[in-house]
Amino acid sequence: MKPVRTIHEGVEADAYRCSSCRMTIFTQEQALIFGRKLQQKLLKEKYIKKPVKIGHSYGVIFPKDIVQVFNLDSKGTELGIKADKAKNKIEITVL
Repeated sequence: MKPVRTIHEGVEADAYRCSSCRMTIFTQEQALIFGRKLQQKLLKEKYIKKPVKIGHSYGVIFPKDIVQVFNLDSKGTELGIKADKAKNKIEITVL
């Protein structure tokens, strides 16, 4: 097995290739890195959303691809919200 740089599903990644049968494999670490890169590729660089009024509060509706990549539809998923008025920024983190 020799280390190679390969492209799989449009994502460049490190892997190993057998010189006799040409089979390409990933180590566990390489597979995890590839999976993160592939998920990032599936997401748009920037989403523009408008706040939605819900009773006396406001919410944001997440696009389906973000819900899937971050497993937001899983029971018990919690989000942390941090607001920075000085930077005009609201940060949402999956906990």
